[in-house]
Order: sequence, then structure tokens, then C-alpha cells
Amino acid sequence: MNMTRFTARLTLVVGATFGSLLFMAAQPTQAATWHKGTPSNVRGTWKTKKLKVNTGSTSLTAYDQVTIGKTSLADYSYTGSSRVGIKGTSAKYATVGKYTYVIKVKIAKGVYGTLHVKKQSSKVLVIGNGTKNVNPAKYYKA
Repeated sequence: MNMTRFTARLTLVVGATFGSLLFMAAQPTQAATWHKGTPSNVRGTWKTKKLKVNTGSTSLTAYDQVTIGKTSLADYSYTGSSRVGIKGTSAKYATVGKYTYVIKVKIAKGVYGTLHVKKQSSKVLVIGNGTKNVNPAKYYKA
């Protein structure tokens, strides 16, 4: 009788240990490490090519501009003399590929923005929205 109790306890302990090891191995790992600030190789002012926008009898010039600082990011759209955009602070980034980064910034309390940035050359960035690179556009060094 003592032998069956010992065998049952041993089986229970081995099973619990093996099960917990499997559970720990199945946990997802953190895919990216987040760093403070922005990557130094994408800092600076970047602009899209200018487009002519015809509005009836007037013609306006439109372009987008992104300024990436050490810990901040500003994204503005210019149409004629008007400017619309956002400025974010407390930047952090993760490397998701070769010269490819996801940058997150704080826009307001509880509001965050995310940009997907890929450096194609020293004078060209491809910037999209979110982590999935939605609506990518080419930006050129200003």
C-alpha cells in the first residue's frame, strides 16, 4: 500500500513538473525591445514631393513634412498657407527589420501615435501609419 501511494505521488509530481515546463515553453516571447528616443539614422526633417492642387480658379501646393527629433516627432500636412498636423513627445522605438523601425509617441494624455519607418537610403524614408505600415509614402531629406 505504501508503494502505491509513493508511485501515485511520484507520478503526480513528475506530471506537474513536466506540465509546468511545457506551459512555460509555450508562452510567447517579446518580439521587440523598446528603446527610448528615436533612431539616430532617421532623425531630421523629411518631406514628400510637392503636388499641385487645383481648387477652381486657384492652384495650391500641398506636401507632408515629418520632423524626427531625439525624443519627439512632428507630422504636418501643408496645403497652400495652412498647416494641419500633430506633435508627439516621449518617443520610443523598436527595430523590426534592417533599417526598419516602429516609432511610438505620446500625443496627449492617453493618446499615442505609431509610425512605421524604413530607411531606403541616406536621402529617402518610407513612412507608413501603425505597426503594419498602412498607407506608406516616400519622404525625402529636406
